[in-house]
Amino acid sequence: MKTSPPSTKIEIEDSFRPWLGDAVMRFQYLYPHVELDCNEGMVTLHGEAANDPAVKRDFLFVLYRQKIYAETLPLRQILIEGVTGLANRTA
Repeated sequence: MKTSPPSTKIEIEDSFRPWLGDAVMRFQYLYPHVELDCNEGMVTLHGEAANDPAVKRDFLFVLYRQKIYAETLPLRQILIEGVTGLANRTA
């Protein structure tokens, strides 16, 4: 009898869903041996390390960091333009 590898389900809040795709890509770079299935606000981790609390923690951290990165990108661009004097904005 073949046993399936461990899996862990993580529910994703609506406020984090816009960044889920980017976070999944980044997480797969960090954990290539863990497979992810995403559907309707739920992420399922599959693989030998899927039950490791550190892997779940790292996925949630990657998702949170992606949200912060996206939300602060316009501010960082304005700061860099101000410091370097390279204003590429038309407004």
